[in-house]
Amino acid sequence: MTSLTLETLRLYGLWIQSGAIVFSAIGVIVTVNRNKRIACRRATLDIVLKEQTDPEIVAQRTDFVKLRDAGHLSKWAGPDQTHSDEASVIRSILNRYELVAIGIKEGTIDEQSYKRWCRTTLVKDWIECKALVVQLRKNASIATYYIELEKLAKRWATKNERKHT
Repeated sequence: MTSLTLETLRLYGLWIQSGAIVFSAIGVIVTVNRNKRIACRRATLDIVLKEQTDPEIVAQRTDFVKLRDAGHLSKWAGPDQTHSDEASVIRSILNRYELVAIGIKEGTIDEQSYKRWCRTTLVKDWIECKALVVQLRKNASIATYYIELEKLAKRWATKNERKHT
């Protein structure tokens, strides 16, 4: 009878130990996922903060808005304009948006946080830059210029904005 009791205790011990291991593994997975979300949000806030406080980025954004509001951005897509200051400013803004779109796609930037901050601006800028991007794609025979930005803008666009994206 004593050996049966010891065997039963060993069996219970095995189940308790296995349960503790499974419970610990679940805890580790939850912690890793939570830390990933926190890091992703932190990266997003760092990007937004840099866009708002870096003097060079603020100056580029100001120049871009002037060009965007003047209209006809596609004139800066021509091969003769490649090295102009205006084309450089436009490409800089589009490149930043493309990196953000890639970061969102890869999960390193929190889409919901960035969308709350920048949805309207990103979609408006895409609509205004679409003709320029189409021209760049034709000039270079590369259909993938700013493709992630285009996908993101289309996904974020409202019903009225979709007509123009």
